Amino acid sequence: MTRTRSLRLAAAALTAAAALTLTGCAGGDGSGARTSGKADSSAAEDSAVTDQDGAQDGKAGGAGKNGAEGQYGQNEAAKTGKDGKAACTSDTVKVVAKSVPSPVNHLLVVATNTSKAPCVAHGFPFLRFDADQATAGVVEESRPQAVVTLAPGASAYAGVLASSADGSGGNVRKARKLAVSFQGADGGGSVGGQIPVALPGGTLAVDDSARVTYWQDAQAPALKW
Repeated sequence: MTRTRSLRLAAAALTAAAALTLTGCAGGDGSGARTSGKADSSAAEDSAVTDQDGAQDGKAGGAGKNGAEGQYGQNEAAKTGKDGKAACTSDTVKVVAKSVPSPVNHLLVVATNTSKAPCVAHGFPFLRFDADQATAGVVEESRPQAVVTLAPGASAYAGVLASSADGSGGNVRKARKLAVSFQGADGGGSVGGQIPVALPGGTLAVDDSARVTYWQDAQAPALKW
């Protein structure tokens, strides 16, 4: 074998050995990097799933606790005041409407407690004539010094100015239906259902100036305005 051929073979052997060494090192480092990367990615994904599940559980729990139960609690709070007395509702009160000789264009709404426990007539009645989108306004000057509490069999009164005496109310119409609902203890929306009330004579002339007083404990203050 010539010297040149021997040198070529030796060089080839060294090159092959170096390549094998580099391949082995790259395989170990590369595999480790990929494995580490995969593990880190899996851990991050697991953490993300846990965080997401935890957030969803917390959100669901919050909605269940503060949503339905919270709303139920608000409704219950509206039905019962700080004094522990229940608000009058369609379940405990009967409502009728009566015509009055004076003042003109007035109507008297009478609510009688038909239950066996006292109830409180908070604020003023919500009155809706026919399919009106809005309820009648209120006479603010009629606010009593204290809310009216109805013992079993007792009544509360509210006066209704159905239309202006001089015809200036606008949009005069004949109403055929009246619905009444009660306010809650929190002074917000209504509690209980609407009570359909028959109108005296079957119809009532109303206009956009229709107003109702706060609940009163007697007829006279209810018809004062």
